[in-house]
Amino acid sequence: MGVKLSKELVRVDQVVGEDRAQTVVEGIILLPGGKPDIERVLSVEAEVNPQSLEINILDGKVMVEGSIDVQALYVGCVPSGSQPVHFVEGTVDFSFFVKIPGAKKNMDVRVKSRVEHVQFSCKENRPREIEVRIVVEFFVKVTQRVQIEIVVDATGPADLQVLRENIRVDNVVGEARTQAIVKSDVSVPEKKPDILEIIKVEGKARINETKLLDGKIIVEGVLEISVLYVADVPCDKPEQPVHFMEAEVPFTQFIEVEGAREDMSKFVKVQVEHIRARKKDERTLTVEAVLDIKARVFEPKMIEVVQDLFSPSQMLDVQKTRLKVDQVIGEDENQVVVKEALTVPLEKPPIEQIFKTNAKAKVTDTRIIDDKVIVDGVLKLETLYVASVPPHHPQQPLHFVEHEVPFTVFVEIPGAREDMMLDFDVEVEHVSSKVEPNDCRRFEVRVVVRLFAKVTKMVQLDVVVDVKQIEKGAKEEKEEKEKKDSSPTMTIYIVQKGDTLWKIAKRYNVTLEAIIQANNLENPDLIYPGQRLIIPRRMY
Repeated sequence: MGVKLSKELVRVDQVVGEDRAQTVVEGIILLPGGKPDIERVLSVEAEVNPQSLEINILDGKVMVEGSIDVQALYVGCVPSGSQPVHFVEGTVDFSFFVKIPGAKKNMDVRVKSRVEHVQFSCKENRPREIEVRIVVEFFVKVTQRVQIEIVVDATGPADLQVLRENIRVDNVVGEARTQAIVKSDVSVPEKKPDILEIIKVEGKARINETKLLDGKIIVEGVLEISVLYVADVPCDKPEQPVHFMEAEVPFTQFIEVEGAREDMSKFVKVQVEHIRARKKDERTLTVEAVLDIKARVFEPKMIEVVQDLFSPSQMLDVQKTRLKVDQVIGEDENQVVVKEALTVPLEKPPIEQIFKTNAKAKVTDTRIIDDKVIVDGVLKLETLYVASVPPHHPQQPLHFVEHEVPFTVFVEIPGAREDMMLDFDVEVEHVSSKVEPNDCRRFEVRVVVRLFAKVTKMVQLDVVVDVKQIEKGAKEEKEEKEKKDSSPTMTIYIVQKGDTLWKIAKRYNVTLEAIIQANNLENPDLIYPGQRLIIPRRMY
């Protein structure tokens, strides 16, 4: 009786290799014409521009080139009474490589980046330059999408021994990427003064809901807009000229993904690629943003693969292939609210009004314990505020303070263990701040931090793809009969380190059941080095 195989076609991202690397990027941001010289730099923000990345795979190496977008707020050297705060932006180019053994030109590569630290300075003899030094961490992963027909079951002779293994993989259905333009008029809040000039506009996309339909994903979200502007106030009044406002613009966008169904899983990420605002009238801004939307649809599948098989009564030619994939243990997300009361340093004046507090999350440590992922980090808080000073006081009314606040957030993922791989994203979802009612040198900050974590285990399996029966010749049958007749009725085997019952049974060409019965084993999976096992002689 021959061996009958049941096969299944799967499409998976087979892992070739991955690595983390840090690089230091240095550059100079020059002030454009029309901007005043720098008296003092308030803050510098940096972010890798994902659209600028150029990734080339050479044999065993991944080259990454791109640029970092840099934005700076500074106090200008201007006459008293003029607008003191200005905004400037620029780019800094970078290039580095990571060694990934086995990487080849036509494979897929994924690059994730995170700005770890930004240093900046402005020299007195160069008042139109901001020197920046940026530490960036990159995670590079090379995969090869393979479509492979693997054996999931086998039947045949009564003594057929089959070694099975359950693995959970993401069967990739499809990926898509699109761009959407969000354009809307935004009104100045009622209590805010009219607009004279826009200093800076920022945007962040927040996903409210994603729906997976047949062949498409619908994304509903909100574009959160922050605007720093110069107010149109009379020159003879002591009113603060710089103001800050926020607004939200809803958006809906769909992405076509061939083969997608409602019962599948999805991953969607929306980033603001570009945003600008122009003054429509004294009370209205026209905001236009370009959103970059990425979507991935996959079908988590639990597959029972056949790793090996043999038959004591038949000669089988077992053909295998090596499968190296990320077995998904689990994924989930969680958020935590960080509240902290902060104090303005003594060298700074007290607060009259807070414009805005920016928060960036810097991860300092990640760890997996049993069934849980824990991420520790520091929130870097940057607060821009109007100082409480007497009218017509020569002191600069706009000030900037920095604080660092530690945070810890965790996600429960059943089955997660210390030696597994962690893929995560930490994002600041929301920031708010307010001055303490009875103390103008203290203010409270509230930050919502979200953690998405995915735990995987790199599984490297030799799986069966085909089996052929080898017909024995008369000479081979005679030699095997003579060998069987002269062999002892049983053998005593001492278990070695790394042995399994399967390996021992295959080595002696006997069934697992025969060894189990001969040794009265209650738990066949529990054998230990030094244990003596009776190996019975097969009777056919």
